Amino acid sequence: MMKLPTFPAILTSVLLVTAASAAEFKPYTLPGCTETVVKSAEGKEYRVMISVPEGEAPAGGHSVTYVLDGDELFPVVTSVLKMQAGTGKLSKHNGIVPGIVVGIGYPGESRRDFDYTLDAPAGPPETYRNGKPYPPRPGGGADKLLDFILKEVRPLVEKQQKVDTSRQTLMGNGYGGLFALHVLFTKPELFQTYIASSPSIWWNDRYILKEEAAFRERIAKEPVKATLVLTVGEQEQSLTRIESSWAEDEREEHRLKVTRRKMVDNTRELFWRLDQASTPEFPVSFRMFEGESHKSVIPMAVSYALPFAFPAAP
Repeated sequence: MMKLPTFPAILTSVLLVTAASAAEFKPYTLPGCTETVVKSAEGKEYRVMISVPEGEAPAGGHSVTYVLDGDELFPVVTSVLKMQAGTGKLSKHNGIVPGIVVGIGYPGESRRDFDYTLDAPAGPPETYRNGKPYPPRPGGGADKLLDFILKEVRPLVEKQQKVDTSRQTLMGNGYGGLFALHVLFTKPELFQTYIASSPSIWWNDRYILKEEAAFRERIAKEPVKATLVLTVGEQEQSLTRIESSWAEDEREEHRLKVTRRKMVDNTRELFWRLDQASTPEFPVSFRMFEGESHKSVIPMAVSYALPFAFPAAP
């Protein structure tokens, strides 16, 4: 015979459902983080996010890392840094100290295609398999964005927080990595550490290599004090296991793009050339992550880069 639920059991179930439906859910925010919208001299709006460690800043001020693609990467960098250096115990284990993270993003639609690319003569366009060129993208705003960071974002951060201006890092991924290389090659004195994750060296027929060549000539003549960290995912210039199962047209179109852009070869060869030109004042580091694609590599790249950006011993 089926046993029917007792009245107390029914009442308890009703109360639990009522309590659950009455629970109040609020937006989750990262502790110690604030954000604001800042206008550039041209009237363009940028979303600026700032993460500050708990407690008093050290006597010389906090190290600070400026992160491009802040809408996506700011919470990742902030969370990984807190996970590795959120307490003295963690810092001791990982050799990383807490610091300030500044994310630069957009309150609306992204303008990264323009902001992160160089002002350069247009090279031959990329083409689809049928020979038709890719749709044109606006570009050439890198120097304007750099000017905005230097004249608007930096003063804003330094006015609010105690910053060690001798320990500043620029971090970017993809186009952001291209931007970081451009700043290093043309004005290396602006930051002490440059982190270029999966840099889009392929952009505009690898125009950035012209700046690299001039930079290597400069190193040979005068000392440059900066650290460069390069990372890339092993599967960034080949199909991943999932991509290989796509329908033929989509799969082969993607294969053409990633093999032509040569993300791995370009990054690795850049490291080889710069490593030959490196000095004690200009060390260069490279790491390729096995089995990772352009997006999946980001958390590993961030974790690898943080000891360079927030070292326990400068």
